[in-house]
Amino acid sequence: MMSGFSGWADSLIRRENGSSGVAWADRGELCFLLLFGLTVPHSIAASQISLMLALICQMVRNVVEKRARPRRSPLDRPLLVFALLTIISSIFSYAPAISLAKLRGLGLFLIFYLISSTLTRRGGLVLLGCLVMSGLMGLGYSLVERVAGRGMTITVIKPGSPLAGSGLVAGDVIWMIGRQRVRSLEEAQRVFADHRPGERLEVEALHSGDPLPVALTVTEALQASPGGLGIAVSGPTRHFRISGLTRQFITYAEQMQMLGLLLLGLLLARLPVKWRLAGFIGFSLFETGLVLTATRSVIASFVGAMVLATARLGGRKVVITAIVGAILIGALGLVVVSTTRRVSLARFGDDSTMRRLGYMKAGLRTISRHPLLGVGMDAHKKFWREWGFPGDYITHTHSTPIQVAMDRGLPALAALIWLLQATWSMLLSGRRRAEDGGDAAAAAVCGGALACLAGFSLSALTNYNFGDSESLMMLLAIIGCSRSVMS
Repeated sequence: MMSGFSGWADSLIRRENGSSGVAWADRGELCFLLLFGLTVPHSIAASQISLMLALICQMVRNVVEKRARPRRSPLDRPLLVFALLTIISSIFSYAPAISLAKLRGLGLFLIFYLISSTLTRRGGLVLLGCLVMSGLMGLGYSLVERVAGRGMTITVIKPGSPLAGSGLVAGDVIWMIGRQRVRSLEEAQRVFADHRPGERLEVEALHSGDPLPVALTVTEALQASPGGLGIAVSGPTRHFRISGLTRQFITYAEQMQMLGLLLLGLLLARLPVKWRLAGFIGFSLFETGLVLTATRSVIASFVGAMVLATARLGGRKVVITAIVGAILIGALGLVVVSTTRRVSLARFGDDSTMRRLGYMKAGLRTISRHPLLGVGMDAHKKFWREWGFPGDYITHTHSTPIQVAMDRGLPALAALIWLLQATWSMLLSGRRRAEDGGDAAAAAVCGGALACLAGFSLSALTNYNFGDSESLMMLLAIIGCSRSVMS
């Protein structure tokens, strides 16, 4: 049985004949990469730990063999330029302690190199399978939660309630207190009883479908009875934005978009009917998950990427089908967003949109004053009010181009665009070679990765997804697997 596992594992790894120690280091790296694929849709901590352990295994292998196994790629030069400009910007940052600490984010690009230099074609396919199956499991949990409902719906906030003046109103929902899920006042009381009086607890609530952060100080009154909150509640709500096993629905929307577009590649390749049928089912499920996140910008980018990918990779009939599908997805998104968030998919005068526009305008003003090196990664958070950012909630500009240019300068933004263009060209040429060679599986993977890159790039215009580690890790894993499958 052990020899069977060893043979299977060795078929997934790029390796030459070596000592048994090297072989087991390779197998350890493979196990941790597969664990990374299983955890990246759900937990940033678990996925980064898995990635670090895989990197350690490769370092052990390199030390034993006294040589590394680098694999050059078209991304090397633009990535090196982008990294150097990021480092220089951080050194000259307005808040160097903050910016230099953020440099560890550059290490995420090791995902691409670790996967593409380690896995064989078969290994890349297996890792993608782990990623898709894990994503489907998380989506299944979300759909069950959607049917069961979440939290407790506020019907009355009584005078003197500790929640009075918090911004919550009747109809809003409390679903977590102190990072513990609650569905009744009795459960909320038990959470307060587990903490000391005077301790501050974060209350996660939904106001018009969007999160509204509220903090409460634990008191003896809150610990004494369920009525200590001074509210009346009804049952759970089914009108909420799904978020998988995480609490970040925007991140989850990005993941649903990428997994759905990855499977779009199966529909655009010359594969047997059974594989295209499986791809269609998976694509439809992830599309449903995306719509249920009620994230307008990502739904729009998904639709745009789907049409763009089919126009670039499919025939006329496929493009017409994609346009019809885009209309249906847009209509479904309109219904879900309007019922879940009480806003329209097409009307952009709501508070959420106006806040984003305010952040972007402040970011553009900051870029005009610091165009060359920017202000340093996240330095704006230290000078939020001084630099004219609106509101008291400190966040980012909600736009990757604006945020990168503000943080690292316009040359760094140009390097990022160069990097995205090089990635697109690499995937496109890989798909062409696969089609010319009759390799339908590689064509499907490269086509899906192209669609993922398009969706991520379009979403980046109104989301800072480049700074979202979970989303970026998934994208880099997909691109790394595509590079493995190409060869």
